[in-house]
Amino acid sequence: MTLGARTDGDEGSVLVLSLGFIVICILALAVVVDASTMFLARRSLQAQADAAALAGAQAIDLDAYYASGASARIRLDPSGVRAAVERQVRRDPGSGRLTSVALHDDIVTVGMTERVRPPFSGWLTPSGAYGIDVEAGAVLAYRRGGE
Repeated sequence: MTLGARTDGDEGSVLVLSLGFIVICILALAVVVDASTMFLARRSLQAQADAAALAGAQAIDLDAYYASGASARIRLDPSGVRAAVERQVRRDPGSGRLTSVALHDDIVTVGMTERVRPPFSGWLTPSGAYGIDVEAGAVLAYRRGGE
């Protein structure tokens, strides 16, 4: 047997391994991009809901405030809360949709939803999009003068 006539059957094995590695890298990249898309969309929607809840928590009954100042008697105006939340949602450039506004004592709770289409895994669902639901709350709090 001569040195140039080796036939071990190893020809092309590096090519198959390289192709497999490239496929795995592309799949990993797709998962990272989709996960990042969903994470950023959820974070943006949560910020939008937080801003709306804070706007609602600032909708106090102005007549009572001007009559007696900041005190425990100051309450949120239910119609003003909803109007302030809706105004904030319209003003915010996010694509979230307002689903609920609730007022319990001095706590404003806002629910929002959004449909997100990930670039790679969207084909896994019939609609091509995933729903994200968030909820945020804010409390009417006041400080007496000098605190």
